[in-house]
Amino acid sequence: MVSRISWRWVVPTGAAALLAAVVVAAGPLGLADARPTSAGVDPVATLNTPTGTQVVARRTSAGVDQVATLNTPTGTQVVARLPLGLYGTYAWSPDGAYLLVTDGDQYKTRVYDRFGGFVSEFGSIEGWLDSTHLIDGAGYVADVSTSHSGGPTANSRVVANGHGSAAIIVAVPACTGDPIIDWYKNGGYVKAGEKATPFGWSPDGKRLLLGHMSCSGLDAEMYGWKGPVDIVDFAAGKVLATAPDVRGAMAFNPSGTRLAAGSDNDLEILDIATGRVKTVSNARLLGWADDDHVYCLTSGGSLALVGATASLPDWNGIVLYWAIDSTTGASLDIAATGNLVRILGADGKATLLDLGSSGLVVDRDLTFDKVSGQPRGSWLVPAQWSPDGRMLVLKSADGTSLALISVDPAGGQ
Repeated sequence: MVSRISWRWVVPTGAAALLAAVVVAAGPLGLADARPTSAGVDPVATLNTPTGTQVVARRTSAGVDQVATLNTPTGTQVVARLPLGLYGTYAWSPDGAYLLVTDGDQYKTRVYDRFGGFVSEFGSIEGWLDSTHLIDGAGYVADVSTSHSGGPTANSRVVANGHGSAAIIVAVPACTGDPIIDWYKNGGYVKAGEKATPFGWSPDGKRLLLGHMSCSGLDAEMYGWKGPVDIVDFAAGKVLATAPDVRGAMAFNPSGTRLAAGSDNDLEILDIATGRVKTVSNARLLGWADDDHVYCLTSGGSLALVGATASLPDWNGIVLYWAIDSTTGASLDIAATGNLVRILGADGKATLLDLGSSGLVVDRDLTFDKVSGQPRGSWLVPAQWSPDGRMLVLKSADGTSLALISVDPAGGQ
């Protein structure tokens, strides 16, 4: 992985180089200058349907596989566009067979197969309990293929781990403090009435990010929750480590052994095993490059790599692209401006799909207010890649739709 990073470097720097002040003007992601392909066609304008691929892996209500494997067409191409809706969010199922799309304004969720085929619809906000079941804000569990309506709407939300457990927000106080949460665990609903903020889970679903946010002062009212976030061993009910002062994006490293968290204009990198926190001043989190390095944004609008431990340098150099890697080795390259550049093959050289004029974005500023440029609370960064690394989901620039892209890491366009 480190060699994949190094070839993107433009200027290596010495240990004396320092990160300057963070960018505070955090508007919506822009688009790269239009660059027509050789055929003069926007590479994602045509929605291709994969030849010969009709059904993806799906379980019936009896738990029987209809198809044994997740099919992916040859080549890299957009296979569907899906409506997103106002305040929309999305989440891959744990096995990557389905995509859950939630319209946060209409309290509607829809499930699509991995190529955009409609599967089911629900009447309230849902989360993935496991690969074939969803759970709503009332603790109701539904099979992925069975539509249902009802359930709570306002002031309810589910933070599920995809491995059989979920935190269920049942009430939100009339300020920016912690909500009231119940639990789904060990196969049942538990009325706990606990006051805490669930932010998300580690990749293996064993560790929960549980915050305790300030509910006082103008700062909290304007910019959202801020405070310590515990990493909890959910089965044991034990706090393993704490990020002390979080307000901004959060992300686990690929192995789930560290947590990077925004702290207004600073970056906290927490080692879960030791509890040690490395704070990097004036650095804005974008994502992990590998287990030991974090992509950050500098004041001049450049990208830099920050080492995750005290033994690694705070600033490793100017980086040409911010890369989001898939499990196959393919990667999504993003410029410092936030413009999508391309999908790069596993060899680190071949461009599988040019995204320079695609009209698609990655929401780099998930936790920042678009007008003030200030943090507005915290949340775990969502995944663009499916778990098997063969599908990619990206937003349209206007935020109204999603593009599903099938990625063949060994093939061309």
